[in-house]
Amino acid sequence: MPDVDLHDTPKGSRFGWPRPARLEEFKTRLEVKGLATDRVVFQGLNQDLPIIRIPIDLPKYRLVNGRTASLQVEHLALNPDLRPDVFTGDPEMWDAQEVQHELLLKLARLSELDGYFEDAAHKQVNPLLLNEEGFVVNGNRRLSMWRQLLHDEPQKYHHFEHIEVVVLPHATEKDIDRLEAQLQIEKDIRADYSWDAQANMLIAKMERDDIKAEELCKLYKMKDTEFAQLLDMRAYADEYLRSRDKANRWSEVSTQEHTFQRLVQSRSKLSGVGRKEIFKEAAFALIDDPTAVGRLYIAIPELAANLDKVVERLVGELELEATAPDDGLDDLFGGGQSDDNDAQQTGLIQALKNPAQRVQAREAIGEVLETERQVKKDVKKAGYLLDQCAKANSYLTAAAKEGLRPESKLTGVAKQLDQIETRVAAIRAYLAKHA
Repeated sequence: MPDVDLHDTPKGSRFGWPRPARLEEFKTRLEVKGLATDRVVFQGLNQDLPIIRIPIDLPKYRLVNGRTASLQVEHLALNPDLRPDVFTGDPEMWDAQEVQHELLLKLARLSELDGYFEDAAHKQVNPLLLNEEGFVVNGNRRLSMWRQLLHDEPQKYHHFEHIEVVVLPHATEKDIDRLEAQLQIEKDIRADYSWDAQANMLIAKMERDDIKAEELCKLYKMKDTEFAQLLDMRAYADEYLRSRDKANRWSEVSTQEHTFQRLVQSRSKLSGVGRKEIFKEAAFALIDDPTAVGRLYIAIPELAANLDKVVERLVGELELEATAPDDGLDDLFGGGQSDDNDAQQTGLIQALKNPAQRVQAREAIGEVLETERQVKKDVKKAGYLLDQCAKANSYLTAAAKEGLRPESKLTGVAKQLDQIETRVAAIRAYLAKHA
């Protein structure tokens, strides 16, 4: 490496030479005659660009990296002592490059690049793509893996001391975005990007680069509905994390793509602002610990389909405030409660937001959903009516035998009995007519 030491890069850093040194090295290497070329579709043209060999510590990571969009905000949330603009400020700064290296290395290991390149027989095949200033446009994860292997075992991985790259001609940020979409998004975003990273990348491009949603849909070949759904999923996930004091900790929801997809789809089918809010908070309670209901992507639509039964059960079991505190819920119903139902909905929403009641709520929801699943299985049987009455009798017998003790909770019991008597009356009426 040239003997150049600027304030933004410590001497001997393996995370990028200073900018003047990078540009000088490119100039020298590109003057060599007879270089092999790599065809890149860039700026609307098929361009045959020269491949050059450079020291592995020369390039810098591109901080505007779609794959690390979620990891970056999560890293800041978990490390509040870091300067807040570490990923959005000067990309030349060595501390930003070091942190980005660790995030890329994490992704490389998740995609099993480490296992592939740990075999010293597996060497570089395709050149990395750099912009004219030496920031990696394509190949950030590979570079992080090669650098780490070389650093840990220099003798074994000496073949990574120099790497092959293509330096792109002068380009705008939108040119780079189009190339990134072409090389990465079209081929492997669904397999290679977590859903939250994709959503956060799109949000960043809209906010940072002022790119319109329509243009992003065209760039990444997404339907308008697909784009809107993804951003809705992100909005719910963001709200969930914030409600659990886990703001920006995206790894907590990275594996829950189908859960939030079902949440968005199911909530849109519900009527009434209050019912939608109850559904959302109940779904959040299930996401906290899905063991009560099994596979969430199945349980969430079931929750929506059986919401009235769930609400009935929760109202009977949870402790609802007579007058819920003013936290904006009044506005949810259009400004003030109009009847007892609105007041009940407000109280239930507040109870579901209460951490002390979430476990009980989750267990109750799980029982309702399991009961409804069993009902679906049994409903076609000829002996269904008798079976269900026998089960009810069994439960009531146990309640009368084991539940009538001083410490039993009595709140809501009378209401449940009233509903049972109503159901019994309906069955007796049917029997009187058909038996």
